[in-house]
Amino acid sequence: MYKILMTGMSPVLAGTETFIMNYYRHLNPQKIQIDFIKRTKEPIIFEEEILARGSKVYYLPRKGKTISAYQNYKRALTSFFDKHAKDYDAVWYNAMGIPNIDLLVYAQKYGIKERIIHSHSSQWKGNFARLVFHTINKKRIKKIATRFFACSDLAARYMYTGSALEKSRIIQNAIEFKNFAFSASARENLRKSLGWQQNKIIGNVGRLDIQKNQPFLIDVFNKALELDDSLRLVIIGKTSGTNSTEELIKQKIKDYDIADKVLMAGSQSDMKTWLSALDLFVLPSLFEGLPLSAVEAQANGLPVLASDTITKELKILDSLNYLSLDEEPAVWAQTMIDMLKLDRSNTVQIKPLFEEKGFDISSQAKDIESLLLGEEVE
Repeated sequence: MYKILMTGMSPVLAGTETFIMNYYRHLNPQKIQIDFIKRTKEPIIFEEEILARGSKVYYLPRKGKTISAYQNYKRALTSFFDKHAKDYDAVWYNAMGIPNIDLLVYAQKYGIKERIIHSHSSQWKGNFARLVFHTINKKRIKKIATRFFACSDLAARYMYTGSALEKSRIIQNAIEFKNFAFSASARENLRKSLGWQQNKIIGNVGRLDIQKNQPFLIDVFNKALELDDSLRLVIIGKTSGTNSTEELIKQKIKDYDIADKVLMAGSQSDMKTWLSALDLFVLPSLFEGLPLSAVEAQANGLPVLASDTITKELKILDSLNYLSLDEEPAVWAQTMIDMLKLDRSNTVQIKPLFEEKGFDISSQAKDIESLLLGEEVE
């Protein structure tokens, strides 16, 4: 049994958590066991499922800002690795940035053979002090980690330099295709419940966060309403704490007087239904690693309009188009109007493309198994 200690899960469902669970559910539990480290005392997302599957969830505190908190953190790390290092073949560190790589440093110190760093972003988001440590660790990581994963080429170039970049490997943000395939009945039922059967509905999925740029989407949608007042907008996601844009989004909706045309749907679990109800998916993010939300939208056959800051590896279907954030909201609005005329792609045509481009989780999970177990010839 190959045992992995995984980081990257939090109490909130976002892209990294979704990626981890997609692979966790499809790796062979007879060959690979994954346990988790969490940095908060509250339950991580899917913790009940994880525990029910026989995995362990360990709590380790954050560094904190006081001397006593830091000392407690160091004692906890030492105690944990003293007790558990011998139980694991690998530590898999999923990260949006690396201002702190202590888990990998300790894994190396305690002789854990595989030390995997996995980049899930393409741009730094945080304060300057932590950016300094992130930059220092980019140089250190090549001597500490043994494998260098990334969700896209942009994400690899953001996190790694030199030999680490040369050794990096793209691990696709693959999904269970059938969980997102278009459903005509789901579309009809949800649109009816919203009272929007006759409307064209534009959708966005993501944390209400600076990175996701939804305030700009509200500006764009308001311009689009000048061209077609029957349009509707759904934003699926919830606030993300310190970087939250929720209040700004709500204020813009109020200022434009379009509250009856915009639905802030919060977090949703049945994405197949929500995606089926949409006519266009729009992702104006300032930066991304490789956004799972847009992968899922393409699995549903939706045309996608994305900012050109996002990696070109996201383009699975021809109906995904890129547009610069330097363009005015009016240009984005007209592009949305034009793309609403595109037909939804047929599921039968989509699935082979997902398999070909490495976004089908079944085949990708097998590749990861072979890689970790040394069965793959590299």
